[in-house]
Amino acid sequence: MIAAILRSVVRQARRHPLYVGLNVFGLALGIGVFLTLALVVRFEYSFNTGFVDADRLARMDEHWSEPGTTPYESADVSFRALPFLKQDFSEIEDGVTFTATNLNVQKNGQFTHFFGRMTDPEFFRMFSLRLLQGNPDTALTRPDGLVLSRQAAMTVFGKSDVLGKTVEINRIGQKNTYIVTGVLGDVPSPGLLDNVDMLLPVPPQDRVTRSCFLFWGSSCGEILLKFHKHDDIAAVNARLSDFVLHRASGTADDQISIGADGKKVYALSVVPLKETHFHDSQVEDAGSSAEQYVIDGIGLIGLLALILGCANTVNLATARAGLRAKEVALRKTLGASRFMLFTQFMGEAMVFSCIAGLSGLALCEICVPAIASVTGEAVRINYYFIALLLPLVILGSGLASGLYPSLILSGYNPASILAAARMPAGGRKTAMLRNVLVVAQFSVAICIVICTLVIDRQTSFLRHASRGYIQSGLLIGQQMHSKDIEVQRHMLDTLQSLPNVTSVTLGELQPNPHSLTRTGFFYESPAGRVDVQMERDRVSAGYRETYQPRLLAGRWFDATHGQDDGPSNADFKNGNGNWNVIINSKASLSFGFKKPDDALGKIIREGAKHFTIIGVIDDIRFGSPRETVSPEILFFSSLQRTPFDDPVPAVRFSGVAPVVMSERLDRTWRTLLPDIPSHFSPADKLMEEFYADDEQRGYLFTLGAVAALLIACLGLYGLAAFAAARRVHEIGIRKTLGATSGQTLALLLADFLKPVLLACLLACPVAWLLMRQWLSGFDERISLSPALFLFAVAGASLIATCTVLGQTLHLARAEPARALRAE
Repeated sequence: MIAAILRSVVRQARRHPLYVGLNVFGLALGIGVFLTLALVVRFEYSFNTGFVDADRLARMDEHWSEPGTTPYESADVSFRALPFLKQDFSEIEDGVTFTATNLNVQKNGQFTHFFGRMTDPEFFRMFSLRLLQGNPDTALTRPDGLVLSRQAAMTVFGKSDVLGKTVEINRIGQKNTYIVTGVLGDVPSPGLLDNVDMLLPVPPQDRVTRSCFLFWGSSCGEILLKFHKHDDIAAVNARLSDFVLHRASGTADDQISIGADGKKVYALSVVPLKETHFHDSQVEDAGSSAEQYVIDGIGLIGLLALILGCANTVNLATARAGLRAKEVALRKTLGASRFMLFTQFMGEAMVFSCIAGLSGLALCEICVPAIASVTGEAVRINYYFIALLLPLVILGSGLASGLYPSLILSGYNPASILAAARMPAGGRKTAMLRNVLVVAQFSVAICIVICTLVIDRQTSFLRHASRGYIQSGLLIGQQMHSKDIEVQRHMLDTLQSLPNVTSVTLGELQPNPHSLTRTGFFYESPAGRVDVQMERDRVSAGYRETYQPRLLAGRWFDATHGQDDGPSNADFKNGNGNWNVIINSKASLSFGFKKPDDALGKIIREGAKHFTIIGVIDDIRFGSPRETVSPEILFFSSLQRTPFDDPVPAVRFSGVAPVVMSERLDRTWRTLLPDIPSHFSPADKLMEEFYADDEQRGYLFTLGAVAALLIACLGLYGLAAFAAARRVHEIGIRKTLGATSGQTLALLLADFLKPVLLACLLACPVAWLLMRQWLSGFDERISLSPALFLFAVAGASLIATCTVLGQTLHLARAEPARALRAE
């Protein structure tokens, strides 16, 4: 039987290469796309799942509901909570702090950047990671201990056998010598330790000086917890509200606590570590994340591509079933049973499925590295996973694509077949099935195309949307990590003196800010007190000329006005005074002013301090486009008496290429701050991480859209070819009765395109609902214009027309005499 099946497959390939090619290629394309996207989905679901006892690991998150701002969740929390958590919850087995930090090693005047994490000695006890060298129990117990990744060891020392060696690390301008106490092996899964080059203990002085260790309202990193069992996570979550009331709340003038209303504005929650990758899509200060429904959508596209490939095979097989009807009739006449014929036809489907599966695997081998290169994600082919999945795919595809055609073919009545003048067409039910399959194929394809167009338009819109400042001709430096007012003045003056520099400024916030400071202010309005929590920024002279924000009302800061020179941090903590400030449009609305002019001259307060609003600017977006712009207040420093906290220089330039200007600025920086690395970058580059994920998902949707359209067109082309062969006699009669070639062509095109147009009508509302939900996650978004849907429909119709045009032209131009004689 196997030999007979193989002979039949070879015979079909020789006699009907078009059918076999369309069949195998369409199914191979579906399998290849399915395998590729299945690997992507598997990668996205594997974040933080490879750790030992991963189901017992979790992260603590903060929730803030501050006046005047949209409630938000943050992955960065106050480290003050950790000792109280261990004390109050017996369910917690262990916990550590986990803080990101940028580290640099300087050689020959050049800095090599490394991404590091500061944590506690218990870290390796919690995560049971393998060290290539060193003892995990003691690797982080000494204050100068350092654990390197294998790649970092090779970069710094040129080898991985480096235990006990010393290295000088530059962190935020401070140099310290560390001793290598461990070399980390490969991490078990993507997630927590992605791109981490170095692990080092939290410096002892940080625990007594950094605000995030001292105050509940300050944060600088994550708290990671390990529970005795998985169910303890839910049990602790249920009692965290009482924990906040007991530990974090205090009196109104208590600087350490959240205040008397702490429970109203502040909350804590525990998120299982395995869930953070998807959970973090709506969390601030989190790492790599993805919307789960988007990843599920990518997996669905892969599955749909596979189903389309199988449907394509069914469509082609039922269309040409009549061509094998005489073979079935003769074999049944000679004694073949229906079961024998069914087995042969299913065997042929399985052989085609195997060929398509191997071809799809080859396509997957090509696509996965390309996707990894384009998206920047570490997606790779897992052959163990493929070895488990591919046989199931081949078996399922063979059954799905071969079962119905085999039942149809093996069920033919030999007497009626041999007595008939023409081969059977399968009847109305079979013809209806083919039309339904075409409609389904194009519906899926058009829906994916529309989604891809919307994602592309939204991503492009975000990249080019106004952010409240002029991005072109603007370079942003690094934090200076110096509070010396003389150094800050010298930096401004030196950068301003460079050729092609038009303006320079210092600010404590910049595109994709390193950290945020929020403070509560209130305004005594005629209707009562209005409290608003606002982000604070301090700016120097030249800010307006450099960032070029849009002034909606009032005036800008002026150093000649004494009250424009804002308060120092000491003033904020314990001083009285009256200063002038500028707020953004969101803050103006939050305080209840109907228009920006209404805010001018009004006094807002923070404790005993008074602030007079002298101007209102348009909202400046330095953060994610998914997040709502926060109310913001700007203070001014003339650098005469108030220095900045870790200021960031910004430079506007003209008449020179950005790369040249950046190199010029970096050279100047090194002469002023040689121990602090710097690279002046365009604002767009700093904001890149906010747009990269959506662009990456767009590439995957594009792959699915191209594959779905191609499979659908392959099926349509095959149907057109076989229909053209069957309708020769009909066209001959029509032309004999006076039909022109143009009329015939229009008739044939209308018949072929009816299912496509019906598919468009079905796809548009589905795509509209899907994209409406996706766009709702953005603070700024495009409207779902009918033009996008019309463009997709017109494009799909044009592609379908081009697909069948060759066959219809050939058929419409056929001479009626030859057509009737051939019949």
